[in-house]
Amino acid sequence: MGLTLHHELGLPATTSFTDVTDRVRELHAAATRLPFATVGPLHSIVEGETFEGAGRVADPLEHFFRFVALTTLEGMDARTRCEADRLPQAVGFAVVPGRYSEAATFGLARVPPRDEEWHCLHDEPPVWHWYAFCKTQYASIVGTEHFVRCHTSLVALLDEAARLGFDVTVRDEGSYWETRDPNRLVAELNRMNHIVARMAGAVHDAIGAEHRVEATIFAHPRFEQLEMGG
Repeated sequence: MGLTLHHELGLPATTSFTDVTDRVRELHAAATRLPFATVGPLHSIVEGETFEGAGRVADPLEHFFRFVALTTLEGMDARTRCEADRLPQAVGFAVVPGRYSEAATFGLARVPPRDEEWHCLHDEPPVWHWYAFCKTQYASIVGTEHFVRCHTSLVALLDEAARLGFDVTVRDEGSYWETRDPNRLVAELNRMNHIVARMAGAVHDAIGAEHRVEATIFAHPRFEQLEMGG
């Protein structure tokens, strides 16, 4: 639970993998010009690679990118009816916006389209698509300015994706994508921090001191004030 930015990227299904890679490479270059804490290298996945093969990957951001690529498919292999472990053809990268923010991934995978209930349509021609999300709320533990920089840098990269010709769909729980209002973003942050702090505090009080309750919001320097609604 926490304030999150959701995004989808797409290109026409007829786009060649070479052109997809070139477009994603441009997006990766744009990411290096933004104030992210870390921008991972560009990764390319060959269709049919296994996710378990990522165990040999030393870079945690590459491992994370491969995991998100795996989630672009159904959890169950349509042919074997076993848990899916094969990866789609994909190219992309991961970034870390800043301390206490989740990492975010950007790229495209060659995957079956999905219906309105998000089920893969395996009998339909594949499309280039990517869905990912990034919880930025807890960057506010460092400070509000740090949170705003993390969140708005992600939006800036999605703006660049749209400029490069990607189909971009965004659901921003901070309302910044639609409004471009940093005051509205901070207001949504404060509301969510209060909700999470109040919930975490209530669980802690209900369980009692003899049991440990873990929640990232406890690390916030203003936790008690947030819990009380300040």
